[in-house]
Amino acid sequence: MSPLSRYPDRPFVRWCAATAALFVVTMATSSRAAVGEVDADASHFGGQRHLGFGPTLGVWSGAGGIVGGGGEHVKAWLSGGYSPALIFANARSADRALRFNYYSAYQINADLVVRLLDRPRADVGLLIGYKFNSVLGHGGGVGLAVLYDLSRHIGLHISGGLALFPSAKNRLDREYGYPADRDPSLTPALQGGMNLGLLYYP
Repeated sequence: MSPLSRYPDRPFVRWCAATAALFVVTMATSSRAAVGEVDADASHFGGQRHLGFGPTLGVWSGAGGIVGGGGEHVKAWLSGGYSPALIFANARSADRALRFNYYSAYQINADLVVRLLDRPRADVGLLIGYKFNSVLGHGGGVGLAVLYDLSRHIGLHISGGLALFPSAKNRLDREYGYPADRDPSLTPALQGGMNLGLLYYP
């Protein structure tokens, strides 16, 4: 019996376990590939870019921390932190007045980034990932990620895109009592934004 089959009613646990397994495989593969590469590669100020971690801030993956890395072409990133849900709406009245709801939440993200563009100090990649928001539920996102080198051991992680949380409206109505006197300007299932992280590469 697969270890994941022990949790048939816990999709979040199964997602986390699968993501962790994928992350370990990616990091193990990149560690073997990294042997002998750092000295030969003059880019990135001569430093390694197979493992990095640090703080991150924004509304795409939350205000918290990020850790990850991988090979030259594919990297895996785990991040999480405080990520409130912001819902804009219009009143169900003649004037359609603007309304706003704020829900405190945390979010966990697991992303894969496939490199599209390589420069001596910057990498640009396509980002595809899984998200769990404590208010909006399970979802997924797609966007772009940029790694920009500041020094041998320090770099920026810039990411952003659009995310879809299919059960967001049902959860807001059922669990958080979303007001019935307003209609969301856009579906709460669609979220987006950017994050800026500061990475340390050992």
